[in-house]
Amino acid sequence: MARRRTSYDRRAPLYHRITIIPGILYLNISRSGLSLSFGRSSVGRATVSKSGVRLNKSIGGFSIGKTFSFSRLAKLFGQGKKSD
Repeated sequence: MARRRTSYDRRAPLYHRITIIPGILYLNISRSGLSLSFGRSSVGRATVSKSGVRLNKSIGGFSIGKTFSFSRLAKLFGQGKKSD
């Protein structure tokens, strides 16, 4: 028997994006904190937050993309997720 998809009534967005420089630089505000994104989606985008740096590269129109996460950089600066 196939499992039925469930939809959730989400009225509030997960984050708010404030444009600083249109198409290039954004300030993102979410429950987990602030983050800064820069770059164009066609070229590549980098996001810097308290949990680290994330680089995203995709090829437009083909639904092909790759994300690289550098959470260890945040640990060097005394932030991010710490392991015991």
